[in-house]
Amino acid sequence: MQFPARFADLPEHAFPRLRTLLAGTRPGGPELAMTIGEPQHPVPFQVAKLVGRHVAEFGRYPPNDGAPELLEAIAGWIARRHGVTVDPATRILALNGTREGLFAAALALSPEDKRGARPIVLVPNPFYQAYGAGALATGAELMPVPATAETGFLPDYAALPPALLDRVTLAYLCSPANPQGAVASEAHLASLLALAERHDFRLLCDECYSEIYRDTPPPVALAAAAAAGADPERVVVFNSLSKRSSVPGLRSGFAAGGPQSIAAMKRLRAYGGAPPPRSGATSGTSG
Repeated sequence: MQFPARFADLPEHAFPRLRTLLAGTRPGGPELAMTIGEPQHPVPFQVAKLVGRHVAEFGRYPPNDGAPELLEAIAGWIARRHGVTVDPATRILALNGTREGLFAAALALSPEDKRGARPIVLVPNPFYQAYGAGALATGAELMPVPATAETGFLPDYAALPPALLDRVTLAYLCSPANPQGAVASEAHLASLLALAERHDFRLLCDECYSEIYRDTPPPVALAAAAAAGADPERVVVFNSLSKRSSVPGLRSGFAAGGPQSIAAMKRLRAYGGAPPPRSGATSGTSG
């Protein structure tokens, strides 16, 4: 019995590999979990209270694109945090956590070919495994680009040959970066948007760590796109409550982008997605 070859080069996911590596190893002191990046703070009291109050709603199927009140709450947060007004009905998709969206976006947004050649999907190296799996699922060529000290721990996509960039359909960016912690400046985001415009590809910006900071909020892609007057279809951003609100088990996230990009993601989601539950914690508490 055969299996698809498109995932042949995809290694086992990082966390199962790590568990295998550490199996049987006894720690020399108190254990410090440094694997999956799970928040160590308790679930906020108000979230637990809202889930309990709305538990009856788990007896109904949730709206596929997200409850209207959730989409409104997300749009309100984007306006406050990004300084950008987006239509909740056409530019936001509620996600069952960002991993779902980061993977599915490649399926929905990367065409089968570009300029008569196999498309390329750029990812920073190291990268979140969902990026690579999404790229390979589309049949695209996965191209990891080093994000090392020499490049400020962010991928230097602009240094790639123009002919190669002309084959790119999607470029993933994680800022603040995991695991390096590097933050893309407004100027860096603007230059990436200009590069995407010049070579006709989309930026997929993983911003799930954007609300973890001490003093200054990290720059965000929607604000950079608005400031640059960029085509709204050039960028899709992803965020969630998991890290910022210590509720990874709630699986409440979102994607925001241009109407055409979000429409394509919604269409795919209608067949294979699992929307977040319609409960008080995901229908009006997005920040």
